Amino acid sequence: MSNRTTPHMGRASLSPNKFTWRFLAINRHDKKAKPCCLSVEAETEREARRTLAPHFILSLAARLPVLEVCNA
Repeated sequence: MSNRTTPHMGRASLSPNKFTWRFLAINRHDKKAKPCCLSVEAETEREARRTLAPHFILSLAARLPVLEVCNA
């Protein structure tokens, strides 16, 4: 699985590409736990998994772009 991301059109190439990563997760420490949906912002899937993996068994559900807020 590749962790490369393609920059959005019109964005500066030096700005980080953040995504909201959504996972279906099960708590590693609770044998009776039910699956839940977790979200985390990160540049790559690997970074997102690194944040959650110590406590949850993860299955990727979605990768959504983080939209920049423009206050005009």
